[in-house]
Amino acid sequence: MSKLAILGGTPILERHPEYMNWPRGDEATREALLRTLRSGVWGTLGKENERFANKYAAYCQTKHCLPVLNGTVSLELIFRALGIGWGDEVIVSPYTFSASVHSIVLAGAAPVFADTDPETFTLSPASVEERVTPRTRAILGVHLGGRPFDVDAISAIAEKHGLILIEDAAHAHGSEWRSHCCGSLGRAGSFSFQASKNLSCGEGGAITTNDTALYQRLWSMHHNGRDFEGQGYDHPLLGTDARLAEWQCAVLAAQMERLDGDIERRMRSAELLDRELAKLPFISVCRKDERITRNSLHLYPFRYHAERLGGLPREIFLKALNAEHVCRADSGYSEPIYRMKMLYTEDYSRMTGRTFADPAGDLPGNELLASSQGCWLQHTSLLGSDEDTLRVVEAFARVGEQAEELRRAFGQEG
Repeated sequence: MSKLAILGGTPILERHPEYMNWPRGDEATREALLRTLRSGVWGTLGKENERFANKYAAYCQTKHCLPVLNGTVSLELIFRALGIGWGDEVIVSPYTFSASVHSIVLAGAAPVFADTDPETFTLSPASVEERVTPRTRAILGVHLGGRPFDVDAISAIAEKHGLILIEDAAHAHGSEWRSHCCGSLGRAGSFSFQASKNLSCGEGGAITTNDTALYQRLWSMHHNGRDFEGQGYDHPLLGTDARLAEWQCAVLAAQMERLDGDIERRMRSAELLDRELAKLPFISVCRKDERITRNSLHLYPFRYHAERLGGLPREIFLKALNAEHVCRADSGYSEPIYRMKMLYTEDYSRMTGRTFADPAGDLPGNELLASSQGCWLQHTSLLGSDEDTLRVVEAFARVGEQAEELRRAFGQEG
């Protein structure tokens, strides 16, 4: 087998393939932007906003979609619109981007972290059940990398305790649980359209819901608190300006035309990776779940077992893998949110009325993923042909076979 590029050999590919470049524009996107330019209407709830909102609501199998500035403010608006705030607790996954927690705290509530199932990278239902207290108002489930959390189990817990289920679907455009789209599975769903996302407009977000009263309240709040039925300067609610401009809405509607095709390509690649990477003793792929009928695969998570390669550190494994130019791999959320400084500040105490205590000892699954085993491939790594995907497998195998040389080269013997 050829020497690894990081050890002075020739990489499998000279450079990363074109399909890994993201975000990706096309003629339809260009025409959408020109149409907006020529319209003279560039913001404040115009026709492009309405067009995308209707299109995305239908796509997500929901009655309503509210485009907003980003996937952080979308969550904050949901909590505020539901009356979740001071004195309340929200159970949340610790294996997520910090925005999931920022939004809870900015609404005045306190995040309570349940553990992560290492076999799925999503919330452990048993751990969620253990975290419910009289102060718990909601569960924020994260569809990590596009893989839906266990909706059956988490929904049952929410119903049992009278809690609100909210979906953080920032990674899950087009994912499905039992053929029902993410964003339609809880009281409300939150999406991100930031530059790295499968559906992107640079910056943007959306809220989906089947609750008409909630939608009207959210609409008012995102439009400076204006009355949903009224016009002008009547402001019955405390709101903000979170309206998404016409430019982004036009881009999103155009980008949706190829969303399904990209998902099908990623799912085919993931199936091939699951089969082939499972043959490598130092890799564990995620557990299969037939209830997941569609996975957008914003990320392809997997676990790396350093002890099966003589203790080769995860960072060196990933560096060697990336040097082959066939994929983009990362160690994921390796710094747990519950250790981030933001939760130990005066601001946190002032907003929530309490101090935060590190729960790491009660979260062994998340600690395992964060500290040593958790890895993922970025979604663009799955957009190539079957031949391209097999090159990814070849890179994994190369690193495994040359682990000893890597340990010696990077001073990791024994």
